[in-house]
Amino acid sequence: MSAPDFYFAANAIFRHLHDRYGKQALVDYWRSLGREYYRQRIEAWRSGGLAAIAADWRAYFAREPQAEVEVLLREQHVELIVRVCPAIKHLRDHGRDIVPCFCEHCDHTCGAMAEEAGYAFTRSGGMGSCRQQFSRVQGSGFRGQGEEGKRGRGEKDPIASSPLPLFPSSSLPSSPDPEP
Repeated sequence: MSAPDFYFAANAIFRHLHDRYGKQALVDYWRSLGREYYRQRIEAWRSGGLAAIAADWRAYFAREPQAEVEVLLREQHVELIVRVCPAIKHLRDHGRDIVPCFCEHCDHTCGAMAEEAGYAFTRSGGMGSCRQQFSRVQGSGFRGQGEEGKRGRGEKDPIASSPLPLFPSSSLPSSPDPEP
């Protein structure tokens, strides 16, 4: 599913969380979104490796209107060369005031996804074009999330196996002051 007007909502949500609750609350929201909402993508990345990450991003950007993105699968990483970010383009084309930290959602959401799958994430550039990289974590035989690597085979992670809400309550702080 892709609806470019969703970019308007994302921009407004980012601005609201940032302005109402602060930057750390917004970062917490993005990281929770990455870890929880995208759990199925994380599992596919974990089990399928770099080829699964590349295939996932190719499919993702094929559905995004006006995206110009090249996905390169390398031996130790997947690189996304985003020549035209569909979100930034749509927001600009419609004269929206883009929240200054908009591109950081990739750092934190994709970063959390990568970490959970056992990879590292980096981004350079932004506000319309960037490079993103998902790299194998060096020196680690385990490519999954933190504590599971310390458990024996077959032992379930009680947190990862529990049902997760679509929008995690842990990512949204309580209101700083009561609504009128």
